[in-house]
Amino acid sequence: MYRQTLIPTLIAAFLPALSAAQRLDVLPEAITRQISEEISGDAAFAHIRHNSQFHRPRGGSDGLWKVAQYYEEKAREYGLTDVRIIKQAYGTTRPWNAKSGELWITGERPERIASTIQTPLHLADFSRAADVTADVIDIGGAAAPELEGKDVAGKIVLTYGSIGTVMSEVVIGKGAAGIIWYPSPFSEGSGTDGSGFNMPDQIRWMSIPSGDINGREPTFAFVLSTRQGAELHNRLVRATTPIRMRARVDAGFTSTEGTKPWQVMVEGFIRGTSPGAQDIVLTGHMQEGMQSANDDASGTASILEIARALNTLINEGRIPRPRRSLRFWWATEISSERQYFADNPEAPKRLWVNINQDMVGADQSQDIMRKQGITRVPASRFHFLNDVAEAVIEYMVSGNTFELAQPQAGITQVYPRPHLSHLGTRQRYNAGMIFFHNNTDHMTFNEAPIGVPAITFTNMPDRFIHSADDDLETLDRTQLGRNATSAALIAYTMASADPSRAPILAAETAGRGAERMGRNLRLGLGWISRNQNREMAYYEAIDQVRYAAERERSAASSIAQIDPAAAALSTSISASIGQREAQAIREIDSHYRLVAGRAPPPSRPQSATQQALAALRPAIGAGPREFLEGRAHIAGVPGLHSLMAFEVINYVNGRRSGLDIYRHVAAEAREAGEHYFGVVTPEAVLTYLNNAITSGMVRK
Repeated sequence: MYRQTLIPTLIAAFLPALSAAQRLDVLPEAITRQISEEISGDAAFAHIRHNSQFHRPRGGSDGLWKVAQYYEEKAREYGLTDVRIIKQAYGTTRPWNAKSGELWITGERPERIASTIQTPLHLADFSRAADVTADVIDIGGAAAPELEGKDVAGKIVLTYGSIGTVMSEVVIGKGAAGIIWYPSPFSEGSGTDGSGFNMPDQIRWMSIPSGDINGREPTFAFVLSTRQGAELHNRLVRATTPIRMRARVDAGFTSTEGTKPWQVMVEGFIRGTSPGAQDIVLTGHMQEGMQSANDDASGTASILEIARALNTLINEGRIPRPRRSLRFWWATEISSERQYFADNPEAPKRLWVNINQDMVGADQSQDIMRKQGITRVPASRFHFLNDVAEAVIEYMVSGNTFELAQPQAGITQVYPRPHLSHLGTRQRYNAGMIFFHNNTDHMTFNEAPIGVPAITFTNMPDRFIHSADDDLETLDRTQLGRNATSAALIAYTMASADPSRAPILAAETAGRGAERMGRNLRLGLGWISRNQNREMAYYEAIDQVRYAAERERSAASSIAQIDPAAAALSTSISASIGQREAQAIREIDSHYRLVAGRAPPPSRPQSATQQALAALRPAIGAGPREFLEGRAHIAGVPGLHSLMAFEVINYVNGRRSGLDIYRHVAAEAREAGEHYFGVVTPEAVLTYLNNAITSGMVRK
């Protein structure tokens, strides 16, 4: 049906039209407008308002169950089909719920220092029931010199040290009664999730171990802000007599759903017209602390609003029912999906792609660090989903950004295609595609042995995450609506892909793939130009082009998944990729001759490590159930970025050699930059593959 000569014509016709008309070509304009007009950030915000009032940690909390029931009820109300709550097993973290927690200075003038009526986060998760009155002693960071000569037995310790270490070494080990913890006044922030930067009044979400320590149960911990902790420290320094406090905790390891660890997910569908086709699955996670409005009440609310809007549009005949079903999962982060796949090992075959929503409501004016990142599909799972996402995000950003030339082009409003919520801001849409990361639900789809291409919307870094500051006032209904609209457009484009849309999707994939290959060629030429070891730079440049070509062939092959009639388009794009690959290698050879003044090296030496890698043909040796527990037993390798270790396993397929895997993963890291994925060495990859083989998850 489609001739090879069609692709260049499509690209030539498609790209100028996109630039001139600034429209979203992956969907008909009428459908794009209907979806954009129907999605409401204000409606999504109402769900966040409801769910952010519950403390909902994983392991089985009453708050988590209430939120799950809310989504089940709303999914039914909005007309989704086959809606159900799925109660799942969960590890060893026991169900924990707290009725109250109070910390008072006693004496003639009692003073409340912390209470769960102020925020549940004042009491660390898994604190045990207690009613203790004791002196308070300051142990600072709980380092050995700070503890020397201090009798902590029976006392409540004030500390900014590691809460888990203090519980183990000072409470269990030395007999302290409990902990008052505050963030270190000498550190700007956690450095991992962005919380706490320059926020002295922030109450962090903390926890102590849910199990025993050396056969003994931990006690309790109260959490203060940095300012509160520093003030209490100063009072202790000035005090001429001991300061006594009473700590009362009413908490226990039980829930309305039982005493065994559990987790929960809610599932619902918008059914497509082709029952045998794979589903598009949208995810967000319900469990978090109180208030956790952005992380991730915003994501779960967003996919509920997407479900409502798309189902309304379909049922009213304003947009066609898509070919593929849209599946909605409100989950317990990461662990729900892994447990689901372990319980249903054939389920991944029913899933085509995943779109995750995690932290999608940030008011970006409240923190200059806030930006909405949308991950690219990792190279090991590359798919034209990536190109659809890129097209949608570019469309939404350009439509909600002001540029100086716009008024001269006759644009009479601030933004060319504004998406503004009635009660939201008029800020621009500060969003962009980024290289992949994990740490949220989409990773469970990309990872071995599942292998379903997935992306996530995630705002990071964020000063408010995992604290009492992650509340309603830090959200913006406008950004919430834009992210929901973007995810809905991506999801509907994928769900409605059919032979009639295949040429447009193929053009998008071919054009963007050519740009990506050009970027990798540019990187390689630059290395040869500036590297003193030009032979090594030459090899890396060749690897870079070959890596990029293989990745783009994966995207091209995914076009054939639309329909058998689209196979010719995939073949055509792949042929063009091969031509670009050969041309790029010729350009590298030519550039090397010009810069080095000699011919490229005729052969490539291999180290002993590389020879060992070349001898390996690793294959995945376990299924989802085995990986549920077994992946934790794959020992990490110092210096190998965890995301690149993730890709090492993803590339394992029984056909690639260990050397092939190393070269692809090293090229993926180089493309993003050393600051992003670090440097990948053959020694690290060989060690990690051997560790995976030892774990039983991978076989030789």
